[in-house]
Amino acid sequence: MSAAFLELLVHPIYKTPLFFDAVQHVMTDTTTSDRFEIKDGVPILLTSTLHSNLNTSALHERAGTTFRYKEHYQNDAVAYDYTEESENKIEREEIHRLRENILAEIPDDAEWILDVGCGGAWLAKTLVPQERKLISMDISDVNPIRALKQVSGGSHSALVADVFELPFRPGAIDCIVASEIIEHVPDPKSFLSALFTVLKPGGKLIVTTPYNEFIRTSLCIHCNQLTPHNAHLHSFTEDKMQRILPGKAREVGMKVFNNKVLVKTHLQYLLRFLPLSLFNALDNFVNILTGKKAYRLMVTLKK
Repeated sequence: MSAAFLELLVHPIYKTPLFFDAVQHVMTDTTTSDRFEIKDGVPILLTSTLHSNLNTSALHERAGTTFRYKEHYQNDAVAYDYTEESENKIEREEIHRLRENILAEIPDDAEWILDVGCGGAWLAKTLVPQERKLISMDISDVNPIRALKQVSGGSHSALVADVFELPFRPGAIDCIVASEIIEHVPDPKSFLSALFTVLKPGGKLIVTTPYNEFIRTSLCIHCNQLTPHNAHLHSFTEDKMQRILPGKAREVGMKVFNNKVLVKTHLQYLLRFLPLSLFNALDNFVNILTGKKAYRLMVTLKK
């Protein structure tokens, strides 16, 4: 762990400074005497708190259930290996274009980049070899530890934390990427607000999510409760996203892309040789023709 990375960290609840105890290999807060484990070089800055306003969603309320999201996503990371790429070439190309669009939005002068919900660490695999300072963050310890082991380098740091209790100084991060995460969280508005808080003035938040998704549910054979497919709790259009954006956002950009017709007819894959700018122009044209029948929505916010 670099000294510069450690200087960014604070207590996830009280926002007081944390200190690295090299002897006991923990992070400590002298104000509260709280101690946080460091596992395989990754600080585990996660509390056991479960806020009452974050243990539900509209779907859970309809089903009469609660959502222990911290426990759920820790178990999820154990059950699924997010470093595995799809074997379907059509799906791989759709994901490739998604990632290309994200990378195109990351400012060249961004010093600290935070990957929220790092999963299989594709962003680290792309940016760390370029010596970009990247923090791979997840609510589970499995994904950040695996990310740090797979992508070594002095510019790569990793962290276990909850977005609703972010352990960063206000204004510490230059660019935040939260790709395919907001549809999973219990409170999307609070999610965006928390991320916006740790951005530097002029910093950029990049969010992607499925566009206008119809969320299917199944009756779980274990608990006999309705369970949304892929653990998606929310579906977003431009209007729905606009209603939850932080009021202090200086610039807002929204983009609908990865047209379903191009994906399903395999044209996206056949045109994989096109540079991003040309493909996006075609993709946008087909979106207009089809009435925005697309897979992805991207929102970019500047502070």
